[in-house]
Amino acid sequence: MTRQFTFLLLLSAWALSAQAQLPALLQSYARTSAVTGREEEASRFVEQLFRAGTLRHDRLGNLVLVLGSGSPRRLLTAPLDEPGYVVSQIQANGYLRVAPVGGGAVGALYHQFLEGHDVRIGTASGPRNGISTVPSSHYDNLRAAPERTLPPFSWQAAFLDVGANSAAAVAQQGIHLLDPVALEKKPVLVAQQWIAAPAMREKAAVVALATAAQALLAAPPAGTTIIAWTTLDLLNGKGFEAVANQYGPFNEVYRFDRNLEAEAQGTGQFLADQEFTSLPGQTLAQPTRPARKPVLPNTQLASSHTYLLGLPARYAHTPVEAVAVADVQQLIRAWLVAAGAPGAAVAQVPTPPVLPKLPAPAATPEAQLLAGLVGQYGVSTAETPVREFIARQLPAWAKPTTDQAGNLTLSFGQGKKHLVFVAHMDEVGFVVDSIRPDGRLVLSMKGGAFPWLWEAQPALLHRPGQADVPAVFEPRPQYLSATKRAATGSLTVFAGYASAQQAQAAGIQVGRTTVTMPKAVRPLGPNRAAARGLDDRAGCAALLLSLRHLDPAKLPCRVTYVWSTGEEIGLLGAAYASQSLRDADVVYPIDTFVSSDAPQESPAFGYCPLGQGAVIRVVESINFARRDLVQHVHALADRQHIAIQEGMTVGGTDGMEFMNYGIPSVPLSWPGRYSHSPVEVLDYRDLTSLVRLLGALQTEGPAAPARRPTPRSRP
Repeated sequence: MTRQFTFLLLLSAWALSAQAQLPALLQSYARTSAVTGREEEASRFVEQLFRAGTLRHDRLGNLVLVLGSGSPRRLLTAPLDEPGYVVSQIQANGYLRVAPVGGGAVGALYHQFLEGHDVRIGTASGPRNGISTVPSSHYDNLRAAPERTLPPFSWQAAFLDVGANSAAAVAQQGIHLLDPVALEKKPVLVAQQWIAAPAMREKAAVVALATAAQALLAAPPAGTTIIAWTTLDLLNGKGFEAVANQYGPFNEVYRFDRNLEAEAQGTGQFLADQEFTSLPGQTLAQPTRPARKPVLPNTQLASSHTYLLGLPARYAHTPVEAVAVADVQQLIRAWLVAAGAPGAAVAQVPTPPVLPKLPAPAATPEAQLLAGLVGQYGVSTAETPVREFIARQLPAWAKPTTDQAGNLTLSFGQGKKHLVFVAHMDEVGFVVDSIRPDGRLVLSMKGGAFPWLWEAQPALLHRPGQADVPAVFEPRPQYLSATKRAATGSLTVFAGYASAQQAQAAGIQVGRTTVTMPKAVRPLGPNRAAARGLDDRAGCAALLLSLRHLDPAKLPCRVTYVWSTGEEIGLLGAAYASQSLRDADVVYPIDTFVSSDAPQESPAFGYCPLGQGAVIRVVESINFARRDLVQHVHALADRQHIAIQEGMTVGGTDGMEFMNYGIPSVPLSWPGRYSHSPVEVLDYRDLTSLVRLLGALQTEGPAAPARRPTPRSRP
């Protein structure tokens, strides 16, 4: 058996093992944060892939592995760091400002991909949650310059919300000036073939080098091999320089260069600036940007032959930069060839270590129920998972029904007076509008939002009766040179399908397959939470929570709860339900109050601060609630000492359809920030006030004259 044949057998066996292990390791490492100059989390991850004491640390934070002695002397290196930001200001109102640190922010939309998304703040005591704020889409038609007409978002316009009302509250979370900030990493494994995440090429290079290093530890090559994971590459390049000066001179240097770029095909490629191996898949490329050079030439590298290596990617410099697993496997092989050990066997891919945990969701009943509701996906007309979850939360005495429109209805109590409360189950999202010949999915939006907030983000395809499919929302074709915040064409999704036929065979149906972004409730400080879909899962939660301490046999009135469908696309469920509820005296829609309590909004309109109680939506785009009914709600709140506000906002509610039959509508709400975005924010204290108010409306008798709400000072 020839040596070459033995090598091919080893590579084949390794490929089968890595096929299962490598994606998990890549996904795990992709979650780490390594803002240039603050690479500690990534460094700890890499160090834990090896037996304790195997890797050396230097004073700049580099990790170094020394193998063998003598000649030839080789250096293999990959950077740990990634682009990011630091907290540049902590404002008196609790908002944070940010500024980029180092380089690497490539493309016209790079900072726009930050807006309206989750961020991680690296504090000395561990990671903290935050969100990058975004104007509420409901207000866009009221703005002198609508968001859709503006140039791309810039970092100078960014604010971070960490759930604090003051600088002191920020400090209580352990957040300080100049702490590093990065997007919260949400890596996606697409079709078991692609890993998509921010800075994924650099992340994959680090994993590839660590995997190769494990093989070289087991069978060290001849000569001296220095393997280094370096810091500060995007800031000043001094991590690499320090390693070269401490461990040089070298005969050969193999350096991963993030500036080698090419479009990935997923066929087992790696990039090199010059040929150095006969491995298949080697693609020649030159750096797209010049490397930083030291003031004086590094004498330890003067006689070295330096090779630059890279990885091709799709959607480079976006939050869904996608690298093919097959390409990472080939880069591992290239590292082994570079080390002079082409026959080294990778017995197994290292096991991922445990990452630091972000703050956990609150353990209160309200928070747990809300997390469960948000965890269900239900784009308009596809609300079944939400409806089934709600039905499972109902008390034992409840006898709900589902009508032809998909509404879930529960009636209880007794008496002449009939009150209706309605909250909608659906969320803003997308539906597959067409399938291109290459397998990409073209979307149309259901509901109203800023589509660019979904651009270059993780996606989920929801197939009726089948498991969800991980995918990515693609960036617009010319995202690196875009001149407008909004894209001109439809959003598209890449799910790994190679043809329209393959997509259809996988269960993708035009007009039926809905598409959303993965979501979860993330705590912000001690009292607040952020999530996509709080509108109107918080309203659904309020109805459910109000039932927990209610005895239907003791109610002085009849009550009907409706969890409705299709609100975001025209109040469809409410239109159907209202036909059979014409005897109602009052309808109370339970929905978000789009508050201007946010840094980009004017407090002259829609200002109801978070944390100051539930809200009566007295005036909205399609309704002006009756004065006497508003006073009645205030009186009940006064009697029960329930914190309450009132205000004017945009949009409408399900109550509009009940008004067709002469039923007055009094919308009740909680104040919410950043409406119809991936980072809607509420305060649990407001949700508690709303739940108490619902109970008071059903159980209280005639109300005393109301006290008007205490006037609020405008900021």
